[in-house]
Amino acid sequence: MKTSYIFPVGIPSLWAEPDKFVIPNSCLKNWLLDTGSLTERLQTQCTSFHLTLIGQQQAEITPEEFQRVCTFQQQLNPKEWQVREVILWGDNQPWVFARSIIPQKLCENDFINLNNKPLGQLIFNDKRFERMPFEVTNMSPSNAFQAQLQLSTEMDLWGRRSVFNFENLKMSVSEVFLPNSPAYQEMQ
Repeated sequence: MKTSYIFPVGIPSLWAEPDKFVIPNSCLKNWLLDTGSLTERLQTQCTSFHLTLIGQQQAEITPEEFQRVCTFQQQLNPKEWQVREVILWGDNQPWVFARSIIPQKLCENDFINLNNKPLGQLIFNDKRFERMPFEVTNMSPSNAFQAQLQLSTEMDLWGRRSVFNFENLKMSVSEVFLPNSPAYQEMQ
């Protein structure tokens, strides 16, 4: 298992509401729009599950990402955000790449020492987090994206993202299903 990933990876793709896409089958659509914990769902699909932390630190976020997490009249300040990128593995196969934009205040209080813990374990066990509607993407992964995640694929990848409201803060979680993910089981 390789672990020398490059941080930050980012997700070079355009996002839109799910009804703007023709999702190829009901299995994939179900994975993309399931409002439950992705971590818990993945764990039911394998005998061995783990997370690789690619990185988490204060980092620049894109203006488009900032638009999703900013509050009224907030200015883009990198010191107010941490970027967290991980890979979720099932049975030693990389299944999901996730990129989260987390307010620094959450990292200092509720998310201290997150390390290799799945973010979903905290979010879905705390009723203060409210998930907003999904956006999805269908991307042809660039050579750089594939190199950073040590992938080699010709297939388009699907992803989803949503914002979670927490008191007066917003956090974005984006997830891209990698080629061996069970989300594609009806497509292989």
